[in-house]
Amino acid sequence: MLFWGAVPAQASWFTIAGIAGDDRADYVQVDPATLRSDGDRRWLAVRVSRVSERTSTEGIRFRSFESMAEVDCSASTARYVSATFHAEPHFAGPPIARLDYPPEHLRPMVFRQIAGDFSTRIIRAACVVGHGDRTPQETDKPIEATP
Repeated sequence: MLFWGAVPAQASWFTIAGIAGDDRADYVQVDPATLRSDGDRRWLAVRVSRVSERTSTEGIRFRSFESMAEVDCSASTARYVSATFHAEPHFAGPPIARLDYPPEHLRPMVFRQIAGDFSTRIIRAACVVGHGDRTPQETDKPIEATP
């Protein structure tokens, strides 16, 4: 099994929803440089900045978070394995909480109240990488930056 500490300082964040740095809207980013695989499992850094304060399932009030997600390609699912929360948007300021989610504490990778099926798109993209014998199908939609 693979584990990571903090997200690398030289991340290459790719915006898949919203506009990075926009104070008027939510946005979702992935760092393709962090993608790692082991069989049908993939791990990838994902982060989300919110336009307004949200409260996590655990009761943490936050505006943004950085996370590591685990993708199960055989089940076409993804879950957060860890998350670092910030009180400020854009991942600014000191972290206010860091949580690790063991397999028995399932935290699905979802983006509540953000229009679009970005979880499925991230799963598809992560699972295509590393499988040289699989070519994308016509029904596979690539991850596209939102203007």
